[in-house]
Amino acid sequence: MRLFRYISFLKKVNIFDFFYLNYFCKSIIRTDHYKVIPYKNAVIEIPKTAKIYVESGDIEIGCDVLRKSHEETRIRLGENAIWTSKGGCKISYGSTIEVLNNAVLNSGYFTMNCNSVLVSAKRIDIGQDVMLGRNVVIYDSDFHTLIGKNGEVLNPSASVKIENHVWLGTNVMVLKGTIIGKNSVVGANTIVKKKIPEGVIYKTKQEGLIRDEGGKWNREFV
Repeated sequence: MRLFRYISFLKKVNIFDFFYLNYFCKSIIRTDHYKVIPYKNAVIEIPKTAKIYVESGDIEIGCDVLRKSHEETRIRLGENAIWTSKGGCKISYGSTIEVLNNAVLNSGYFTMNCNSVLVSAKRIDIGQDVMLGRNVVIYDSDFHTLIGKNGEVLNPSASVKIENHVWLGTNVMVLKGTIIGKNSVVGANTIVKKKIPEGVIYKTKQEGLIRDEGGKWNREFV
């Protein structure tokens, strides 16, 4: 039975990348038995100067892909980039994580639904038990420089912090400088570019932004 499960698992993953990333790639530093699991059509680019620290929990890339689908899930680190994973994660098909040159990504356990994008140009911190819905975008930079008439940079990058047990709904966009407090929910189609307190439901409606105090959520399907 155990052998059958192992064979079934190997059929779902990119076998070559699985063995290379976990046993031969010097840019990935694993603690104990935790692994990087690249499912079919996962594309992973890690230069020699970058590092991924897998300190607890598996990093699963390309989860839940449909049979016969060729949709890619992409992970790319730039030169001297660092991703420290403390809890593992599940990254669904079609999603992208990029940690650019000299940038940092620190993450607890999180799930990332399909077609979401996270790009760290400076620093992004994700807490434990964070859930990202479909088509979520998280940026800590504008990626292009706006220069004032006196030569000053008008739009510097600013770190993003998402604290423990946060749920970002479908199509949420988190922009640079954002801090989202623990136990909060950000409703679908909301753009966030400020500090959100802990324990609130934060959403966009025609009349403006609504904050409901004392919000709670869990992962149970209803």
